[in-house]
Amino acid sequence: MIRQWGVVLLEVVVPVAGYYVLRGFGVDVLFALALCALPTVLFVLYRAIRWRKIDTLAIFVLTIFAISVGVSFVTGSPRFMLAKAGWVTGVIGAGFLVSLLFARPLAFGMARSMIAKSRFADSLRAAEWDELWPRHAWFRRAWRVATVLWGVALVADAAGRVLLAYTLPVDWVPALGTALYGVTFVAVQVLQHLYFRRVGLWRRLAAS
Repeated sequence: MIRQWGVVLLEVVVPVAGYYVLRGFGVDVLFALALCALPTVLFVLYRAIRWRKIDTLAIFVLTIFAISVGVSFVTGSPRFMLAKAGWVTGVIGAGFLVSLLFARPLAFGMARSMIAKSRFADSLRAAEWDELWPRHAWFRRAWRVATVLWGVALVADAAGRVLLAYTLPVDWVPALGTALYGVTFVAVQVLQHLYFRRVGLWRRLAAS
C-alpha cells in the first residue's frame, strides 16, 4: 500500500504541484509542463533499469511524452502536451476492451494478480480463481462486464481530458485533469461494486 501511494505521489501529485510552483515563478507554460513531467519519465526509466525490462506501456508513455513535447514546441502551443494524459488513458481503456477478444479479460487478470500479491489473502485463492474461470459462466460474465466498464470509462475519461486540454484556459487543465483521475476511479469502483453485489459475485465465490 505504501508503495502504491508512493507511485501516485510521484506520478500524479508531484507533476501537478511542480507545474504550479514553476508557473508561480514565472516559468513559461511549455517549459513548466515539460519539466513537471520529468519525474514520471525518470521513474519509468528507473523501473526499466532496476528490473532490466521496459514494458509496452512504459515505451508508449515515453513515446507520447517525446511526441507531445516536440509537437508543442514546434507549434508553440502547450495544448497537445496537456492532452497527452488523454492519449495514454485512451490507449489503456482500449486495451481493456481489446482484451475481451482473448481468453481472459484484463479486469480478471488484474484482480487475480492483486489477490496473488496480497499478504492478507488466502494463498490458494488465485489458483482457485483459475479453476473457477472455465467452470462457471457467471464468473466469466462478471469479469467481462467489469472489463467493459473499465474500458468504456477510461475511453470516456480520455475524451474528457482532450476536451479539457483544447477548450479551457491552459492553467486550469493540470488541476482539473488530476481531479478527473479521482472522479473516474471512484465512479468505476462504485459501479463495479454495485454490479458485483447485484450478481452476487462475492457471495458465490464464498459458496464456491
